[in-house]
Amino acid sequence: MVKLLYRGNKYTQHKEIGAKKSVQLKYRKSIYNQKRQYIPKVQNYLTYRGSKYLPKKSTNKSYRSEANKKVFALARDLINAQFNHANDELSRKLWDDVATLKIDPQRIINLMYRCCANADNQSMFEADLDYFSKE
Repeated sequence: MVKLLYRGNKYTQHKEIGAKKSVQLKYRKSIYNQKRQYIPKVQNYLTYRGSKYLPKKSTNKSYRSEANKKVFALARDLINAQFNHANDELSRKLWDDVATLKIDPQRIINLMYRCCANADNQSMFEADLDYFSKE
């Protein structure tokens, strides 16, 4: 019998260790494809405690691009309100919009400070991807 040590206590193993038979698995493509048709379609969003979220690998790219456009527009408006016009009231209203839409404030701050060209959607998209990769 084998002596075992677990959390400082010694135990004796009563079962014999035996070799298990291996099982050869077979992949049948046609059966796999037939069963795959019956799987329900993935939702475009996930719901947690009443709030809707997009999964990181969402299949609905058009919805995701629309959401990105909203976030980018809010970041541009905040840059304009805070840096160009120094308008406290407008910036407070825009931050309230960010909270209402349940957008992570750190994501907006990342777009405001880490994007080299805020007028360019591609550079904002790259800064956004960089934020999500560090998360």
